[in-house]
Amino acid sequence: MLISLFVDDTTPLPEQLQVTEADGTQRTLRTVGDKWSYLQRYKFGFNAQPFYVTLDHEGKPLSRSFVYKEDVPDYMDFLNTALSNFRK
Repeated sequence: MLISLFVDDTTPLPEQLQVTEADGTQRTLRTVGDKWSYLQRYKFGFNAQPFYVTLDHEGKPLSRSFVYKEDVPDYMDFLNTALSNFRK
């Protein structure tokens, strides 16, 4: 299954959300993109695009995360490690 979270989605949320950032500041999430950007920072500690994470069926990471860079061998290592861990 592939899930894509678009942090640049400007669709308004049905209801704004108040959240607390890691540094304690309060923030209002107004758009779908705000919500996914917050999730990425909160759950994975990164705010980068594109940002890749492989998860098992319980939502646990299968490998390290991967922030886009033009390094095909490193990206292949990221994918192969996740696949190997998934098969275990």
